[in-house]
Amino acid sequence: MKILFIENRHKTFFYEPIAKKLQEEGIEISWLIQNKEFIPNLESKKYSIPYPNAKIDIQLDNEIESLIKIDRQFNHFKQKDSSYFYYYNQKIKEILEEIKPNIVCGESTAFHELLTILNCKRKDILYLNPSSCRYPKGRFSFYKYDTLTPFNGSGEVLENTAAEKMISQIVNRNSSPDYMKLKPPSKISKINDKALKVKSYFFGEKYNTPNPIIKLKLEKQKKQNIIKWDEVSKQSIKKGNDFLLLYPLQMQPEANIDVWGKAYRDQTKLIEDVVASLPKDCKLVVKPNPKSNYEISKNLIRLARKHQQIEILHHNVKMDDILPIIDLVITVTGTIAIECILSKKPIVTVVKTINNKIKSCIYIKSLNAELKTIIKKVQKGEFPCVTKQDMIIFINELNQLSYKGKISDPYTDASCIHQENINDIAKAFISVINNYDRKN
Repeated sequence: MKILFIENRHKTFFYEPIAKKLQEEGIEISWLIQNKEFIPNLESKKYSIPYPNAKIDIQLDNEIESLIKIDRQFNHFKQKDSSYFYYYNQKIKEILEEIKPNIVCGESTAFHELLTILNCKRKDILYLNPSSCRYPKGRFSFYKYDTLTPFNGSGEVLENTAAEKMISQIVNRNSSPDYMKLKPPSKISKINDKALKVKSYFFGEKYNTPNPIIKLKLEKQKKQNIIKWDEVSKQSIKKGNDFLLLYPLQMQPEANIDVWGKAYRDQTKLIEDVVASLPKDCKLVVKPNPKSNYEISKNLIRLARKHQQIEILHHNVKMDDILPIIDLVITVTGTIAIECILSKKPIVTVVKTINNKIKSCIYIKSLNAELKTIIKKVQKGEFPCVTKQDMIIFINELNQLSYKGKISDPYTDASCIHQENINDIAKAFISVINNYDRKN
Protein backbone atom coordinates (compact mmCIF):
# COMPACT_ATOMS: atom_id res chain seq x y z
CA MET A 1 0.00 0.00 0.00
CA LYS A 2 1.35 3.42 -1.02
CA ILE A 3 0.04 6.74 0.29
CA LEU A 4 1.12 10.11 -1.05
CA PHE A 5 0.59 13.13 1.21
CA ILE A 6 0.32 16.62 -0.27
CA GLU A 7 2.15 19.45 1.50
CA ASN A 8 -0.11 22.23 2.71
CA ARG A 9 2.00 24.53 4.89
CA HIS A 10 1.43 23.84 8.62
CA LYS A 11 -1.05 21.04 7.84
CA THR A 12 1.98 19.03 6.69
CA PHE A 13 3.17 18.78 10.30
CA PHE A 14 -0.22 17.48 11.37
CA TYR A 15 0.00 14.70 8.78
CA GLU A 16 3.62 13.88 9.67
CA PRO A 17 3.00 11.94 12.94
CA ILE A 18 0.05 10.18 11.27
CA ALA A 19 2.30 9.16 8.37
CA LYS A 20 4.86 7.87 10.88
CA LYS A 21 2.28 5.56 12.47
CA LEU A 22 1.21 4.34 9.04
CA GLN A 23 4.84 3.61 8.19
CA GLU A 24 5.02 1.44 11.29
CA GLU A 25 2.15 -0.58 9.82
CA GLY A 26 4.18 -1.25 6.68
CA ILE A 27 2.61 1.43 4.49
CA GLU A 28 4.91 3.23 2.04
CA ILE A 29 4.75 7.01 2.53
CA SER A 30 5.65 9.72 0.03
CA TRP A 31 5.28 13.50 0.01
CA LEU A 32 4.61 15.98 -2.76
CA ILE A 33 6.13 19.31 -1.70
CA GLN A 34 5.19 22.64 -3.29
CA ASN A 35 6.46 25.05 -0.58
CA LYS A 36 10.00 24.16 0.44
CA GLU A 37 9.65 25.84 3.85
CA PHE A 38 7.29 23.07 4.93
CA ILE A 39 9.18 19.85 4.30
CA PRO A 40 8.51 17.13 6.92
CA ASN A 41 11.39 15.53 8.80
CA LEU A 42 10.02 12.00 8.55
CA GLU A 43 12.30 9.63 6.66
CA SER A 44 10.31 8.93 3.53
CA LYS A 45 10.27 9.72 -0.17
CA LYS A 46 9.93 13.47 -0.79
CA TYR A 47 9.25 14.97 -4.17
CA SER A 48 9.91 18.70 -4.03
CA ILE A 49 8.83 20.51 -7.19
CA PRO A 50 11.34 23.24 -8.19
CA TYR A 51 9.84 26.69 -8.62
CA PRO A 52 9.51 27.50 -12.33
CA ASN A 53 12.27 29.80 -13.58
CA ALA A 54 11.77 29.84 -17.35
CA LYS A 55 9.09 30.55 -19.90
CA ILE A 56 6.46 27.82 -19.90
CA ASP A 57 4.92 26.53 -23.09
CA ILE A 58 1.28 25.65 -22.67
CA GLN A 59 -1.33 23.71 -24.55
CA LEU A 60 -4.71 24.89 -23.37
CA ASP A 61 -6.58 22.39 -21.22
CA ASN A 62 -10.19 23.27 -20.36
CA GLU A 63 -10.09 21.46 -17.02
CA ILE A 64 -6.95 23.31 -15.95
CA GLU A 65 -8.49 26.59 -17.10
CA SER A 66 -11.51 25.83 -14.88
CA LEU A 67 -9.18 25.44 -11.89
CA ILE A 68 -7.53 28.78 -12.65
CA LYS A 69 -10.95 30.45 -12.45
CA ILE A 70 -11.46 29.33 -8.85
CA ASP A 71 -7.90 29.91 -7.64
CA ARG A 72 -7.65 32.34 -4.73
CA GLN A 73 -4.50 33.96 -6.09
CA PHE A 74 -6.43 35.12 -9.14
CA ASN A 75 -9.70 35.92 -7.41
CA HIS A 76 -8.28 37.76 -4.41
CA PHE A 77 -4.56 38.46 -4.73
CA LYS A 78 -4.24 39.95 -8.24
CA GLN A 79 -2.25 37.09 -9.77
CA LYS A 80 -1.82 37.70 -13.50
CA ASP A 81 0.21 34.87 -15.06
CA SER A 82 -1.35 31.41 -15.10
CA SER A 83 1.24 29.46 -17.07
CA TYR A 84 2.67 27.94 -13.88
CA PHE A 85 -0.50 25.84 -13.60
CA TYR A 86 0.68 23.95 -16.67
CA TYR A 87 4.21 23.60 -15.33
CA TYR A 88 3.00 22.16 -12.02
CA ASN A 89 0.43 19.99 -13.75
CA GLN A 90 3.19 18.28 -15.75
CA LYS A 91 5.41 17.81 -12.67
CA ILE A 92 2.54 16.39 -10.61
CA LYS A 93 1.63 14.03 -13.44
CA GLU A 94 5.23 12.77 -13.56
CA ILE A 95 5.37 12.26 -9.78
CA LEU A 96 2.11 10.27 -9.77
CA GLU A 97 3.41 8.12 -12.63
CA GLU A 98 6.63 7.41 -10.71
CA ILE A 99 5.10 6.67 -7.31
CA LYS A 100 1.88 5.00 -8.48
CA PRO A 101 0.16 5.64 -5.13
CA ASN A 102 -2.98 3.77 -4.12
CA ILE A 103 -4.29 6.75 -2.18
CA VAL A 104 -3.39 10.44 -2.26
CA CYS A 105 -4.22 12.48 0.83
CA GLY A 106 -4.46 16.25 1.10
CA GLU A 107 -6.76 19.24 1.16
CA SER A 108 -8.77 20.55 -1.79
CA THR A 109 -7.75 24.17 -1.33
CA ALA A 110 -4.42 25.21 -2.89
CA PHE A 111 -3.79 25.15 -6.64
CA HIS A 112 -1.30 22.26 -6.48
CA GLU A 113 -3.83 20.18 -4.55
CA LEU A 114 -6.54 20.87 -7.11
CA LEU A 115 -4.13 19.93 -9.91
CA THR A 116 -3.29 16.73 -8.06
CA ILE A 117 -7.00 15.95 -7.72
CA LEU A 118 -7.45 16.50 -11.46
CA ASN A 119 -4.61 14.10 -12.25
CA CYS A 120 -5.88 11.54 -9.73
CA LYS A 121 -9.27 11.57 -11.44
CA ARG A 122 -7.61 11.08 -14.80
CA LYS A 123 -5.51 8.18 -13.50
CA ASP A 124 -8.28 6.66 -11.35
CA ILE A 125 -6.30 7.17 -8.14
CA LEU A 126 -8.33 7.68 -4.97
CA TYR A 127 -7.83 11.20 -3.53
CA LEU A 128 -9.09 11.78 0.01
CA ASN A 129 -9.47 15.05 1.88
CA PRO A 130 -9.77 14.47 5.66
CA SER A 131 -11.89 17.34 6.96
CA SER A 132 -14.24 18.15 9.82
CA CYS A 133 -17.75 16.88 9.18
CA ARG A 134 -18.93 19.84 11.33
CA TYR A 135 -21.41 17.71 13.28
CA PRO A 136 -21.12 15.57 15.33
CA LYS A 137 -18.29 17.60 16.83
CA GLY A 138 -14.91 15.98 17.33
CA ARG A 139 -15.33 13.92 14.18
CA PHE A 140 -14.18 14.09 10.56
CA SER A 141 -14.84 12.47 7.21
CA PHE A 142 -12.62 11.50 4.30
CA TYR A 143 -14.13 13.46 1.41
CA LYS A 144 -13.51 12.19 -2.11
CA TYR A 145 -11.53 14.39 -4.47
CA ASP A 146 -12.95 17.97 -4.52
CA THR A 147 -16.43 17.02 -3.29
CA LEU A 148 -18.37 16.73 -0.04
CA THR A 149 -19.01 13.03 -0.66
CA PRO A 150 -17.66 10.95 2.26
CA PHE A 151 -15.60 7.83 1.58
CA ASN A 152 -16.21 4.92 3.93
CA GLY A 153 -16.93 5.72 7.60
CA SER A 154 -16.72 4.20 11.06
CA GLY A 155 -20.23 2.75 10.87
CA GLU A 156 -20.69 3.66 14.55
CA VAL A 157 -24.36 3.83 15.51
CA LEU A 158 -25.55 6.10 18.29
CA GLU A 159 -28.13 4.95 20.82
CA ASN A 160 -31.35 6.94 20.52
CA THR A 161 -30.78 8.69 23.85
CA ALA A 162 -27.25 9.74 22.82
CA ALA A 163 -28.51 10.96 19.44
CA GLU A 164 -31.33 12.94 21.07
CA LYS A 165 -28.89 14.55 23.50
CA MET A 166 -26.57 15.49 20.64
CA ILE A 167 -29.45 17.01 18.66
CA SER A 168 -30.55 19.01 21.70
CA GLN A 169 -27.03 20.37 22.23
CA ILE A 170 -26.79 21.49 18.60
CA VAL A 171 -30.25 23.07 18.56
CA ASN A 172 -29.64 24.89 21.86
CA ARG A 173 -26.17 26.02 20.70
CA ASN A 174 -24.42 24.10 23.47
CA SER A 175 -22.36 22.36 20.80
CA SER A 176 -20.52 23.88 17.86
CA PRO A 177 -18.12 22.58 15.19
CA ASP A 178 -14.48 22.23 16.23
CA TYR A 179 -13.30 25.02 13.92
CA MET A 180 -15.53 27.57 15.69
CA LYS A 181 -13.78 27.17 19.05
CA LEU A 182 -10.17 27.57 18.01
CA LYS A 183 -8.11 30.01 20.05
CA PRO A 184 -6.18 32.47 17.88
CA PRO A 185 -2.41 31.83 17.67
CA SER A 186 -0.19 33.88 19.97
CA LYS A 187 1.33 37.13 18.75
CA ILE A 188 4.75 35.51 18.53
CA SER A 189 3.32 32.63 16.45
CA LYS A 190 1.62 35.10 14.11
CA ILE A 191 4.83 37.09 13.66
CA ASN A 192 6.83 33.92 12.97
CA ASP A 193 4.21 32.70 10.52
CA LYS A 194 4.17 35.99 8.61
CA ALA A 195 7.97 36.01 8.49
CA LEU A 196 7.97 32.46 7.11
CA LYS A 197 5.44 33.40 4.41
CA VAL A 198 7.44 36.46 3.39
CA LYS A 199 10.59 34.31 3.27
CA SER A 200 8.75 31.76 1.11
CA TYR A 201 7.63 34.48 -1.26
CA PHE A 202 11.05 36.03 -1.74
CA PHE A 203 12.66 32.62 -2.24
CA GLY A 204 10.30 31.87 -5.12
CA GLU A 205 6.99 30.59 -3.71
CA LYS A 206 4.71 33.14 -5.42
CA TYR A 207 1.93 30.73 -6.32
CA ASN A 208 0.15 30.03 -3.02
CA THR A 209 1.75 32.93 -1.16
CA PRO A 210 0.37 36.39 -2.01
CA ASN A 211 2.58 39.38 -2.70
CA PRO A 212 3.10 40.85 0.83
CA ILE A 213 2.37 44.40 -0.36
CA ILE A 214 -0.86 43.37 -2.09
CA LYS A 215 -1.82 41.35 0.99
CA LEU A 216 -1.32 44.40 3.24
CA LYS A 217 -3.48 46.55 0.97
CA LEU A 218 -6.21 43.92 0.89
CA GLU A 219 -6.19 43.59 4.67
CA LYS A 220 -6.55 47.36 4.99
CA GLN A 221 -9.43 47.37 2.51
CA LYS A 222 -11.05 44.42 4.30
CA LYS A 223 -11.09 46.32 7.60
CA GLN A 224 -12.60 49.35 5.89
CA ASN A 225 -15.28 47.20 4.24
CA ILE A 226 -16.23 45.58 7.55
CA ILE A 227 -16.47 48.98 9.24
CA LYS A 228 -18.63 50.31 6.40
CA TRP A 229 -20.83 47.21 6.48
CA ASP A 230 -21.52 47.66 10.18
CA GLU A 231 -22.23 51.38 9.70
CA VAL A 232 -25.08 50.69 7.25
CA SER A 233 -26.32 47.43 8.81
CA LYS A 234 -29.06 46.72 11.36
CA GLN A 235 -28.60 45.54 14.92
CA SER A 236 -31.98 43.80 14.83
CA ILE A 237 -34.95 43.10 12.59
CA LYS A 238 -38.58 43.00 13.71
CA LYS A 239 -40.91 40.39 12.30
CA GLY A 240 -43.57 42.16 10.23
CA ASN A 241 -45.70 41.01 7.33
CA ASP A 242 -42.74 40.35 5.06
CA PHE A 243 -41.49 36.82 4.46
CA LEU A 244 -37.87 36.67 5.72
CA LEU A 245 -35.27 34.65 3.82
CA LEU A 246 -31.86 34.39 5.50
CA TYR A 247 -28.56 34.05 3.66
CA PRO A 248 -25.53 33.65 5.98
CA LEU A 249 -22.40 34.80 4.14
CA GLN A 250 -19.65 32.19 3.87
CA MET A 251 -16.10 33.26 4.58
CA GLN A 252 -13.73 33.58 1.61
CA PRO A 253 -11.29 32.40 0.52
CA GLU A 254 -12.35 28.96 1.72
CA ALA A 255 -12.72 25.60 -0.02
CA ASN A 256 -16.26 25.36 1.40
CA ILE A 257 -17.48 27.79 -1.23
CA ASP A 258 -14.57 28.39 -3.62
CA VAL A 259 -14.23 24.68 -4.44
CA TRP A 260 -17.22 22.72 -3.09
CA GLY A 261 -19.60 25.53 -4.05
CA LYS A 262 -17.56 26.92 -6.95
CA ALA A 263 -20.55 27.71 -9.18
CA TYR A 264 -21.67 30.19 -6.51
CA ARG A 265 -18.31 31.48 -5.32
CA ASP A 266 -19.31 35.05 -6.32
CA GLN A 267 -21.58 35.67 -3.35
CA THR A 268 -22.49 39.20 -4.45
CA LYS A 269 -23.81 37.75 -7.72
CA LEU A 270 -25.60 34.98 -5.82
CA ILE A 271 -27.32 37.50 -3.55
CA GLU A 272 -28.32 39.57 -6.58
CA ASP A 273 -29.79 36.46 -8.23
CA VAL A 274 -31.64 35.44 -5.09
CA VAL A 275 -33.26 38.88 -4.72
CA ALA A 276 -34.26 38.83 -8.38
CA SER A 277 -36.11 35.57 -7.71
CA LEU A 278 -38.06 36.83 -4.66
CA PRO A 279 -41.73 37.78 -4.47
CA LYS A 280 -42.39 41.44 -3.58
CA ASP A 281 -43.50 40.59 -0.05
CA CYS A 282 -40.18 38.89 0.75
CA LYS A 283 -36.95 40.30 2.17
CA LEU A 284 -33.49 38.78 2.01
CA VAL A 285 -31.64 39.08 5.32
CA VAL A 286 -27.87 38.79 4.90
CA LYS A 287 -25.88 37.83 7.99
CA PRO A 288 -22.09 38.31 7.91
CA ASN A 289 -19.76 35.53 8.93
CA PRO A 290 -18.45 36.16 12.48
CA LYS A 291 -14.92 35.92 11.00
CA SER A 292 -15.57 38.02 7.90
CA ASN A 293 -12.79 38.11 5.35
CA TYR A 294 -12.81 39.08 1.67
CA GLU A 295 -16.42 38.13 0.97
CA ILE A 296 -17.53 41.58 2.16
CA SER A 297 -16.76 43.90 -0.72
CA LYS A 298 -17.61 47.40 -1.83
CA ASN A 299 -19.86 45.92 -4.52
CA LEU A 300 -21.78 43.84 -1.99
CA ILE A 301 -22.32 46.84 0.29
CA ARG A 302 -23.40 48.92 -2.70
CA LEU A 303 -25.90 46.24 -3.77
CA ALA A 304 -27.33 45.97 -0.26
CA ARG A 305 -27.75 49.73 0.09
CA LYS A 306 -29.55 50.21 -3.21
CA HIS A 307 -31.92 47.23 -3.00
CA GLN A 308 -34.97 47.66 -0.77
CA GLN A 309 -35.49 43.93 -0.39
CA ILE A 310 -32.05 43.36 1.18
CA GLU A 311 -31.48 43.81 4.91
CA ILE A 312 -27.94 43.38 6.17
CA LEU A 313 -27.10 42.52 9.77
CA HIS A 314 -24.39 43.93 12.03
CA HIS A 315 -21.53 41.63 13.04
CA ASN A 316 -22.81 41.80 16.63
CA VAL A 317 -26.00 39.96 15.68
CA LYS A 318 -25.76 36.29 16.61
CA MET A 319 -27.54 33.48 14.81
CA ASP A 320 -29.58 32.83 17.98
CA ASP A 321 -30.88 36.41 17.77
CA ILE A 322 -32.17 36.20 14.22
CA LEU A 323 -33.02 32.58 13.39
CA PRO A 324 -36.31 32.38 15.39
CA ILE A 325 -37.99 35.02 13.19
CA ILE A 326 -36.62 33.70 9.89
CA ASP A 327 -39.07 31.85 7.62
CA LEU A 328 -36.56 30.15 5.32
CA VAL A 329 -32.76 29.84 5.09
CA ILE A 330 -30.70 29.52 1.91
CA THR A 331 -27.04 28.47 1.79
CA VAL A 332 -24.38 27.15 -0.57
CA THR A 333 -22.48 24.67 1.64
CA GLY A 334 -22.82 26.27 5.09
CA THR A 335 -22.99 24.45 8.44
CA ILE A 336 -26.32 26.23 8.92
CA ALA A 337 -27.93 23.46 6.80
CA ILE A 338 -27.35 20.85 9.52
CA GLU A 339 -28.46 23.26 12.24
CA CYS A 340 -31.68 24.07 10.36
CA ILE A 341 -32.50 20.40 9.79
CA LEU A 342 -32.20 19.68 13.52
CA SER A 343 -34.09 22.87 14.45
CA LYS A 344 -36.95 22.12 12.02
CA LYS A 345 -36.23 25.34 10.20
CA PRO A 346 -36.94 25.23 6.42
CA ILE A 347 -33.66 25.25 4.50
CA VAL A 348 -32.67 25.18 0.81
CA THR A 349 -29.22 24.68 -0.66
CA VAL A 350 -27.85 25.51 -4.12
CA VAL A 351 -25.24 22.72 -3.94
CA LYS A 352 -26.26 19.11 -3.43
CA THR A 353 -24.73 17.34 -0.41
CA ILE A 354 -25.51 14.51 1.97
CA ASN A 355 -27.73 16.96 3.89
CA ASN A 356 -30.24 16.94 1.05
CA LYS A 357 -31.10 13.32 1.80
CA ILE A 358 -33.42 14.62 4.50
CA LYS A 359 -36.67 16.02 3.14
CA SER A 360 -36.57 19.35 5.01
CA CYS A 361 -33.30 20.34 3.28
CA ILE A 362 -34.19 20.96 -0.35
CA TYR A 363 -31.64 21.25 -3.14
CA ILE A 364 -32.65 23.73 -5.83
CA LYS A 365 -31.12 23.67 -9.30
CA SER A 366 -32.63 26.97 -10.43
CA LEU A 367 -33.29 29.96 -8.19
CA ASN A 368 -35.55 31.59 -10.73
CA ALA A 369 -37.63 28.47 -11.36
CA GLU A 370 -37.89 27.04 -7.85
CA LEU A 371 -37.40 29.62 -5.08
CA LYS A 372 -40.82 31.31 -5.35
CA THR A 373 -42.56 27.92 -5.29
CA ILE A 374 -40.69 26.90 -2.14
CA ILE A 375 -41.50 30.21 -0.46
CA LYS A 376 -45.21 29.65 -1.20
CA LYS A 377 -44.99 26.17 0.32
CA VAL A 378 -43.50 27.61 3.51
CA GLN A 379 -46.21 30.30 3.63
CA LYS A 380 -48.95 27.69 3.23
CA GLY A 381 -47.38 25.35 5.80
CA GLU A 382 -46.65 22.76 3.10
CA PHE A 383 -42.86 22.65 3.46
CA PRO A 384 -41.69 19.11 4.37
CA CYS A 385 -41.51 18.59 8.13
CA VAL A 386 -39.20 16.15 9.89
CA THR A 387 -39.95 13.96 12.88
CA LYS A 388 -37.71 13.24 15.85
CA GLN A 389 -36.94 9.85 14.34
CA ASP A 390 -35.96 11.49 11.01
CA MET A 391 -33.46 13.65 12.89
CA ILE A 392 -32.06 10.67 14.80
CA ILE A 393 -31.54 8.79 11.53
CA PHE A 394 -29.89 11.88 10.02
CA ILE A 395 -27.43 12.53 12.87
CA ASN A 396 -26.64 8.82 12.92
CA GLU A 397 -25.81 8.83 9.22
CA LEU A 398 -23.39 11.72 9.81
CA ASN A 399 -21.87 9.72 12.66
CA GLN A 400 -21.58 6.53 10.61
CA LEU A 401 -19.89 8.30 7.69
CA SER A 402 -17.30 9.94 9.94
CA TYR A 403 -14.55 9.02 12.38
CA LYS A 404 -13.44 10.19 15.80
CA GLY A 405 -10.67 12.79 15.55
CA LYS A 406 -9.97 16.48 15.09
CA ILE A 407 -8.50 17.69 11.80
CA SER A 408 -6.47 20.87 12.10
CA ASP A 409 -2.84 22.02 12.08
CA PRO A 410 -0.34 22.78 14.87
CA TYR A 411 -0.30 26.50 14.02
CA THR A 412 -4.00 27.09 14.64
CA ASP A 413 -4.56 24.29 17.16
CA ALA A 414 -1.65 22.65 18.95
CA SER A 415 -3.95 20.02 20.50
CA CYS A 416 -4.44 18.38 17.10
CA ILE A 417 -1.03 16.70 17.36
CA HIS A 418 -1.60 15.34 20.88
CA GLN A 419 -1.00 11.61 20.86
CA GLU A 420 -4.60 10.61 21.54
CA ASN A 421 -5.85 12.55 18.52
CA ILE A 422 -3.07 11.23 16.29
CA ASN A 423 -3.93 7.68 17.39
CA ASP A 424 -7.60 8.22 16.58
CA ILE A 425 -6.88 9.59 13.12
CA ALA A 426 -4.28 6.93 12.32
CA LYS A 427 -6.89 4.33 13.30
CA ALA A 428 -9.32 5.94 10.85
CA PHE A 429 -6.69 5.85 8.11
CA ILE A 430 -6.14 2.12 8.73
CA SER A 431 -9.91 1.56 8.47
CA VAL A 432 -9.99 3.38 5.13
CA ILE A 433 -6.97 1.43 3.86
CA ASN A 434 -8.55 -1.89 4.87
CA ASN A 435 -11.75 -0.89 3.12
CA TYR A 436 -9.77 0.14 0.03
CA ASP A 437 -8.01 -3.25 -0.01
CA ARG A 438 -11.34 -5.11 0.16
CA LYS A 439 -12.76 -3.13 -2.75
CA ASN A 440 -9.65 -3.61 -4.86
